[in-house]
Amino acid sequence: MGCLLLTSLGVSGQDLGQTEAVKDSVPVDEKYREDQFYFGLTYNLLTDTPANVKIRGFSGGARFGFVRDMPINAQRTLAVGLGAGLGFNRYGNTLSIAEDANDQLVLQVLDEETNFESNRFSVYHVEVPLELRWRSSTPTEFKFYRVHTGVIFSYAYWNRATFVQDGTRFTFDNLAQFNPFQAEAFLLLGYNTINFYAAYNFTAFFDSEAKLAEEPVNFRPLKLGILFYFL
Repeated sequence: MGCLLLTSLGVSGQDLGQTEAVKDSVPVDEKYREDQFYFGLTYNLLTDTPANVKIRGFSGGARFGFVRDMPINAQRTLAVGLGAGLGFNRYGNTLSIAEDANDQLVLQVLDEETNFESNRFSVYHVEVPLELRWRSSTPTEFKFYRVHTGVIFSYAYWNRATFVQDGTRFTFDNLAQFNPFQAEAFLLLGYNTINFYAAYNFTAFFDSEAKLAEEPVNFRPLKLGILFYFL
């Protein structure tokens, strides 16, 4: 009986050792990358606009894409990210934007006495984010803190100004004085999947000829929102 018990214990110990060996044999990727898909939602504010221009109606955006991660230190906690994606932004506000027969902008600030249902400017673009990335990750830790900063270059392939009054809709597509090439600086702080995000356009939406009462109308958005990463 004693021999049988010792034999059983020996077999159990051997099985345990084999199990531990299997666990220890799971490969650890020391050369890991944080290649990621991203999806973000923002609330869009407006800066550098004429006096009395305010947010009115929906003003927000969405972006989706992929970033390739390229570590630049041995611990792989620092990296450069380069990506590509698509984005959409809408700016509901009180600056009416139209175009005359000569493709020149016709701008007007809508005051409180002006009755209208909707006034918005919409932009669709392709984007290329260039990022400097820091994270507290390790080869075996997949939930970590991160800080990203950089520049997002974009090309707006379509834009539309829309004004709706008394049930009548006026639209102006692909404004000639709109700058399709845009760039914005951004900062991202987060943990694991959820990240808080802020971005500011340092290129103006319109060229230098776009003026309201001789005042340049630059129209630079400030975006605040959240960004989700998916591996």
